[in-house]
Amino acid sequence: MQVSDEHFRGRTVIAADGQAIGEVDTLLLDTSAWNIISLQIKLSKSAAEQLGAARSLLRAATLELPVRMVQSVGDAVLLSVPTLDLRQLLPDAASQ
Repeated sequence: MQVSDEHFRGRTVIAADGQAIGEVDTLLLDTSAWNIISLQIKLSKSAAEQLGAARSLLRAATLELPVRMVQSVGDAVLLSVPTLDLRQLLPDAASQ
């Protein structure tokens, strides 16, 4: 079955705790194996604030989510981890 990335962009992303954290913005590929390795998620304002993710006045905060954290994909993308566990994926998480 062939599926375009356009079918995934804009889908709501829901963490394991039931919180809608944002929407799929981009699929990131490993071109050597032609596999999706991660999803770039455009975080909602409330999720960005809860996670402490940096955002600007004109640009939403984003998060690169490894596909191993995706439980299922349907009308929405369901994650296998709760919202607060996503803090570890933030670029400055190592300094916290």
